[in-house]
Amino acid sequence: MDLALAPIRTVEPAIEARLRLAFPSKTFQIKRVPPVLTVKEFERVVRLTPFIGLAWLGIKPDPASGRLLAAAMRWRLTMIVKASSSLEARFKGDRMDIGMDAMIDVAAALLQGAVFDGIGASAVTGAEAVYADGWSDDATVVANLDFEVRYQFSPAALQLKTIDDFTALGVTWLNADSPAAGGVDAPQTVQPNS
Repeated sequence: MDLALAPIRTVEPAIEARLRLAFPSKTFQIKRVPPVLTVKEFERVVRLTPFIGLAWLGIKPDPASGRLLAAAMRWRLTMIVKASSSLEARFKGDRMDIGMDAMIDVAAALLQGAVFDGIGASAVTGAEAVYADGWSDDATVVANLDFEVRYQFSPAALQLKTIDDFTALGVTWLNADSPAAGGVDAPQTVQPNS
């Protein structure tokens, strides 16, 4: 079983590589975050500005994809800018800081219609200004940019045939040793689709 073939593990590094074309690591932090940041998480990442959080939102399968999963994987960029000079710099930037307007424009340009080799194409599905509830620093602005990546995936690529294969995925409730403790007695192998 090769987990490197799993959809999220394949798409995430491709997205980050695409973003790095215009958001170099010297200046921009790009980190995985949950779709909704808690106050504590926000307080942690706001110190890393300019910051781009990459959040996985979900998968929207095509209704008739059959055994081959054809779907749109939904993602969100949470972008945070804290201006060090004027409040106007929050949006327009200055010689010291990038502004939020430029971050949104560049991220949208990078992700709209981008083709990820061996995966599929992406499309921007929305962008909006957001705020951190309870955060009162006027110099900080936050925006989300939502996008999706079209892809096709066959579970056969994971070669899940035995209970050990599922356990390696982190499917911990499949515990053949202890059905009495809530595990599943599943010593049989899964037959591949033919």
